[in-house]
Amino acid sequence: MMDYEDTEDYQFLLEMQQLHSQMDILIERYNMRERVMSVVVTGLLEPVDEDTSNMKALFSYNLGSKEEMEEMIKFISNTYEEQNSGPDLDDLLGDLGISLN
Repeated sequence: MMDYEDTEDYQFLLEMQQLHSQMDILIERYNMRERVMSVVVTGLLEPVDEDTSNMKALFSYNLGSKEEMEEMIKFISNTYEEQNSGPDLDDLLGDLGISLN
């Protein structure tokens, strides 16, 4: 028998699967299959111990080739780095004409 957490995880993943499906339907509705590149991965981590987790994952890809996949990976890597190394306080203040010196 599933406990509450397992049931909640199942419900969450079921709803996420429906969202993935809705995105695919939207791509079809607008006849964009040949123009859209997409990679959607949703993972739910389950701790095994202090250092290890397992992941239940849903995924959908709309990629036409290995080259498109590699471009998508580069895009994800670049935007991840930019997002996590965003402007620092000095950059933000400098844009406002304010100096901490």
